[in-house]
Amino acid sequence: MAALRRRLAKHQDDQFPVKQLFILGKFALPILLANPTRYPMMANLKLPLALCRICEPIAFMSIFPYAYYMVASFKITNNDTQIAVYAGMLTSSFALAEFSTGVVWGRVSDRMGRKPVLIMGLVGTALSMIIFGFSRNLQTALLARALGGLLNGNVGVLQTTVAELVTRKDHQPRAYSIMPFVWCLGSIIGPALGGLLAQPCEKYPSVFNTHSIFYSYPFLLSNLICVAILVVGIIVGLLFLEETHAAKKHRRDYGLEFGRIILRKIFGDTENMSEKRIAELPPYTSEQPPEYRSRESSPRASTTSLDSAAEDLDPERCEKRSSGLSLSKTFNRQIVFLIIGYGILAL
Repeated sequence: MAALRRRLAKHQDDQFPVKQLFILGKFALPILLANPTRYPMMANLKLPLALCRICEPIAFMSIFPYAYYMVASFKITNNDTQIAVYAGMLTSSFALAEFSTGVVWGRVSDRMGRKPVLIMGLVGTALSMIIFGFSRNLQTALLARALGGLLNGNVGVLQTTVAELVTRKDHQPRAYSIMPFVWCLGSIIGPALGGLLAQPCEKYPSVFNTHSIFYSYPFLLSNLICVAILVVGIIVGLLFLEETHAAKKHRRDYGLEFGRIILRKIFGDTENMSEKRIAELPPYTSEQPPEYRSRESSPRASTTSLDSAAEDLDPERCEKRSSGLSLSKTFNRQIVFLIIGYGILAL
């Protein structure tokens, strides 16, 4: 049984983690989660990898089409220039707050795990969008946007989660090359939802009358739709997202267990089927085939290297290593240049 588990783990490490990356995209299909090999076209699509950051650009950019009109509805000034300034403050407050707490949430994820921080980021963003939709003055709107940024540290944590999921270097380009695409995808969906659903009583009077709640809060509907997308992501994350932190991944996850029960009820026990397929594989051996063996003497893997590898997977060592990382080691020269480059690109 132990040999089967080792072969199963070896086989899973060699597989590209389509399922977990798809769950990070908040749009997981239960069919693909249950048995991705049953639908090879879906498993081979690179689109699911791009959805891992879809919620943030939707929440961040959904207010862009109507920010000016929302500030104008507050009637704090009749000057168009001042309205534009306030609208710029409204749109940038989310990013500024998220920037100020990004490192903090990274440290929290080292202590609590990646999954709780990712779920908390989605919950905080959903809460802020509800408050923003009910805002009747500029102060409340600014507070709501800043709250969403303060509670959302998913930018850095999500990158770390993907790195921990994709352990093979030849798979990493496939995963990270999708990140720019997903931001563009969210940049399309977010403004489209905001522009389409803002002020529905004026755009669709036959559907939304003047006695509905959307007449008193004309920018609520688009925020509620974005919240619905976030709620789907929260539910999928709780039920199907696995912890990737080396020191936290072995903890019992009741949400993940409940999610597996749901999948077994719907699709049957697919885990035993996977183990049977792994058991049919040829036995794994560390010896190279004759045609690949070198005739010259070469160093072989020793028990010392295996022990060091086991120490790297020790939860206590991982905990000490992550907690002992200082800011000077985090923000080294290469990281600083990378931040400057991204800042210039954003301008």
